[in-house]
Amino acid sequence: MITLEEFVERLCRVGADRGPRSFPRSGRDREIMMLSVALSLDSGRSYTEREINDALNAWRRDVAPAIDIDHVTLRRTLVDYGRLERTANGGAYRVGFPPKAVAFDLRIYDVDMPATVAAYREHALEQRQSAKARARREQ
Repeated sequence: MITLEEFVERLCRVGADRGPRSFPRSGRDREIMMLSVALSLDSGRSYTEREINDALNAWRRDVAPAIDIDHVTLRRTLVDYGRLERTANGGAYRVGFPPKAVAFDLRIYDVDMPATVAAYREHALEQRQSAKARARREQ
């Protein structure tokens, strides 16, 4: 089971820490990233291709800016892994529920991912600035 703490830590380190980096290949990190995309979508509605592309671009910008993946490749990856379902004609998409999904702590579903990532990035910037200031004082 992926705990809330692991989810937040890996989401921030993989998705928001210095990049660019490719979409994760490891199972747990990939599952965390894919669930974070699914959680950014409304599971109760269908999306047109334009709407899903806009939503994926918003996720890339707000949640995982360090990951270098275009919205088309991301959309295909989500469909391939069952996190996104596409109608036969490709005109509509909705959140999928893969049959062999990894178990996640239920508290993860309440995480405000953009706010969490923004706070992480602000904290990381403060740490880097503090380290630079210490290094200058030591010179």
